[in-house]
Amino acid sequence: MVVAQPGLPSDVDAITNVVIRTMPLDPQWDYRFPLRKEFPEDHYKYTRMLFEYFLDPSFDDWTVMVIEDVDPAGSEKLKIASISVWDVSYLNKRKDGPHYVPQDPNREVDKRGGSTRRDANQQHFNAFHNGQNKAYKKYFGGIGPEQLHLQILATLPDFQRRGHATTLCRWGMDVIRRESLKDISVMASPMGYHLYARLGFDHLATVIIQVLGEEEKLTLQAMKYASVVDGKLANP
Repeated sequence: MVVAQPGLPSDVDAITNVVIRTMPLDPQWDYRFPLRKEFPEDHYKYTRMLFEYFLDPSFDDWTVMVIEDVDPAGSEKLKIASISVWDVSYLNKRKDGPHYVPQDPNREVDKRGGSTRRDANQQHFNAFHNGQNKAYKKYFGGIGPEQLHLQILATLPDFQRRGHATTLCRWGMDVIRRESLKDISVMASPMGYHLYARLGFDHLATVIIQVLGEEEKLTLQAMKYASVVDGKLANP
């Protein structure tokens, strides 16, 4: 039986591999990192650096859950095939109150050179970051103290259609029921929208990310999975 388990700092290279091989299937990756093929060393360096923070136990606003599976190429060795990154800052917000300032791994990466990475279109990168923040506040009230947020979901192409993404989402559903949280929020890409809809996420709004004066744009969907629907616990 495939189960979700916490990612460890020692998993950073395997997790970075999943992200770099999978995320280009998502339009937002091309939008933010159009020069990744010209500067693969920057692309790997800063992607790995971001996940070092996500996996760092001292950055406890974040949890990375992974699924291991047997390589379909014939090897019996397990490898990390699917990953999810969750904003679990509700824990520190409950403990420290409304003035708690959440940790921001992206800001830490910027301090170490990420703001000048050569693989990125910085205007698009900033528009994506700022546009998501505005959408969070408008549709989710920020990442509230009683909310779980799904930041990243990725499965290696060879391991897709095995139910791994569903298993990772159900991990989050179990958390919000166990912790009596209100909902899971996600900004869905076209790649993830139908999965979330099938699992019972409600569509709240279409969000357009666009640099002023440009025709190129990115479309995301603000979605939410509520723990209670019509006074009853939502179906798992």
